[in-house]
Amino acid sequence: MKKALVLALVLLGVGATVFAGAFSGGVDICVKYDKATAAFTAFDTVFDVDYTIGTFVFGLNAIFDLDTFDNLYFEVDATLGAFELHTFLDFEPQTPAFMAWATSGKISIGGATLFGLFEVAELGLPQEGLIGAGSIFGVTGTVGDVTVTGVSFFNMEPALAAYGLNGLYFHFYGFDTLAGWDVYTRCGTIIGKPYYIPWTVQTAECTLAWTGAGIWADFPFTCVDATVYASFSCANGFDAMGIWLSNLDVGLPWLKISGIDIDFMIQTKSLYVYWDLELVDSVCITPYLSLLGTNTTIEGIELNALMLEYSYNGVTVKAGEIFNNTWRAGYVSSSRTYAFTLDGGLSYYSQCYYNVAYDEFIGLWIDGDSCCGGAYDVYVINFFDYSDPIADTIFEWEETVAGIDVGIGTNVSLSIDMSLTTDGLNWFKICGGFTF
Repeated sequence: MKKALVLALVLLGVGATVFAGAFSGGVDICVKYDKATAAFTAFDTVFDVDYTIGTFVFGLNAIFDLDTFDNLYFEVDATLGAFELHTFLDFEPQTPAFMAWATSGKISIGGATLFGLFEVAELGLPQEGLIGAGSIFGVTGTVGDVTVTGVSFFNMEPALAAYGLNGLYFHFYGFDTLAGWDVYTRCGTIIGKPYYIPWTVQTAECTLAWTGAGIWADFPFTCVDATVYASFSCANGFDAMGIWLSNLDVGLPWLKISGIDIDFMIQTKSLYVYWDLELVDSVCITPYLSLLGTNTTIEGIELNALMLEYSYNGVTVKAGEIFNNTWRAGYVSSSRTYAFTLDGGLSYYSQCYYNVAYDEFIGLWIDGDSCCGGAYDVYVINFFDYSDPIADTIFEWEETVAGIDVGIGTNVSLSIDMSLTTDGLNWFKICGGFTF
C-alpha cells in the first residue's frame, strides 16, 4: 500500500510538473489618468496564455478595457506530420455574441502544396444574425524557376485576392502569414484583420457557392521579377488579367522601380508605376525623400523629413524635423500622413504615432542593466510645433513626454510615463506585466 501511495505521488508530481511546464503566457495591465478630464481614461488588461501538448498549441487571449470585457479569442496551432493546422475563434463578451471562426490548413505533397481556409463569421453587428460561411482552396507548385498558384473562392470576395495590388499580398506575405493574421498587435494595440487580407465572407449565407478564382505565375528573370495573374468570378466570368514587374533597374544608382502593375479588364486597362529612391546608408542622419510627379513622370524630389540618431555607451540622442508630413512611399498609390512616435521614429499608423500636429522633436534615451538580470530604459522627448504653435513658448515648445521602464528579472516589468505641457501635468500612465 505504501509503495502504491509513493508511486502515485511520484506520478502525480511528474504529471503536475509536465502539465505546469506546458503553460506559457503573460498579463499586462495599464492605467492612464488624464488631467483634462480629471478621470482615468484607460484601464487595460491583456491576459494571454498558451498551453502546449505535443505538436498542439492552444491559446487564449482575453482583453479588458476601462468599462468592459472587450474581446475573447481562442487559437489552436498544430502540426501533424506534413499537415499544418491553424484555427481561430472570436467572441464578443459584452453582448455576448459569436463573431468569427476561421480554420486554415496546408499539406505538402511532392513538389506541390495544397492549402485551404474555411470561415464562419457574423457579417453585421454582434447578435445581428447575419451569419455567413466561406472557404478558399488552392494549390501552389514550382517547376524549375517558375511558381504557379491557383486559388478558388466559395462565398468569398474574389476580387481582393485575384488581381491588382491587394491580390499580390499572396506573393508579398505568403498564405501562411495571411491565414494566421486573424488578430495582431501593432505598437501595443491589438487590432483585427487588416482590410487587405484577401479573404472575406461575401454574403450571409452558408451555401458555399463558387464566387471566383485567381491564378498566378511567377517568372524570375535576370533584371526583373515578373508575375502574371488572371481573375475569374461568378458575377462577370472573366474579370481581369495582369502583369506585375518588380525590382527593375533603370540604370541610375539613386532611382529604381519597385513595381509596375498593369491590369487588363474587358473594356479598360490600368497601369501604375511604383517609384523608389535608393539612398546611401548614412552614419546618423536619415532623409525621407519622395518623388513628385504623375504616374509615369518625375517632376522633382521633395525632402519631407530629416531624422538624426546617435548612440554612445548606452545613451542615444534622437531628433527629427518634418517639413511635409504627407507623402507617398513604397507600394502605395496615394499619400500617407506621417508623424513622430514616442520611441523617436516615424510612422503612418495611427496606433504608433503620437501627435500629427508636432513637426519637430529632440529626445534622449538611456538604457542599462537593472536588478536580477533585467534591464531599464529611460527616455525624455520634447515636441515642438513651429508651423502652427498652440502656445507662445520658447522655441515653440509644445509638450514633453518622459518615462522609465524597469525589468525585474526576465519575467516582470514596470513602466511609468507622463506628459507635461504649458498647463503642467497633462497625463500619466502606469503599466506592469509579467510572463510565465
